[in-house]
Amino acid sequence: MRLNYDTFTGRRSAFVCVSFCLILLSWVAFAVFSPQLTALLKPHLPGNRLVGAMLLIQNGLVPLCILIAALLTDRKYSMKQKFALKFENGYTTQFLFAKIAIAVLVALGVQIGLSFLLKAVGHEPKEQSLVEFFRTLKPVAFVCFSIITVIIAPIAEELAFRHIFYRFVRVFLYKKEAAVAVSLIFALIHLPLKMPAEGAPFPWELLVVPVVPLFVLALFLQREYEQSCSVIPSILMHSAFNLVSVILLALEVYYGVGA
Repeated sequence: MRLNYDTFTGRRSAFVCVSFCLILLSWVAFAVFSPQLTALLKPHLPGNRLVGAMLLIQNGLVPLCILIAALLTDRKYSMKQKFALKFENGYTTQFLFAKIAIAVLVALGVQIGLSFLLKAVGHEPKEQSLVEFFRTLKPVAFVCFSIITVIIAPIAEELAFRHIFYRFVRVFLYKKEAAVAVSLIFALIHLPLKMPAEGAPFPWELLVVPVVPLFVLALFLQREYEQSCSVIPSILMHSAFNLVSVILLALEVYYGVGA
């Protein structure tokens, strides 16, 4: 373990530290007060719109926290630098679309391969709770939530994990160690929310799908961020993966393809 420093790494940047703390506090606050907020909105919104509003609030907390930190700290840095919107280190976008295609194909390939393997040995793969929710939606609501999944969620998650969490962890770990740690945390937060009943054996397949494919994807995202010092490539890569996943899910739900 070794302390590492660069322009925006942890202790040298109040922006990273403040953003990190605000994001964590906002997520804790959302977890604590979401039941009360749900009860407040429920009489005014039907089920699908209520879930959509909660998803918008949850994903909107991260950009809001980072915007607050950007306005309050490190005045010597531009907003482009603070939000990682500027390419550095001579990064070129020449092969970006090829990299996006490779990352998406590898992650989906791992996901499909593991699903088949689990079914072959008698274990039904567990889905993300959001995927289970998508299956209950009518087409119009499906499209609305798809927009959140493909556009809003990648922006919020890449700012949080690739730009803020990774920079903070880099204070204490080498690049590879930090990339693995942040990628693992990113994958674990996508675990299904439904836990087994008391006394039932823990479904170990929860740790296989979707965690392993998302961990693989996160490593690609982390590498692209490290090379470019910008969240733009990783956002595009993340959005592409979510878009393909939503299309495959729509084909399965509405047309029976792959069911």
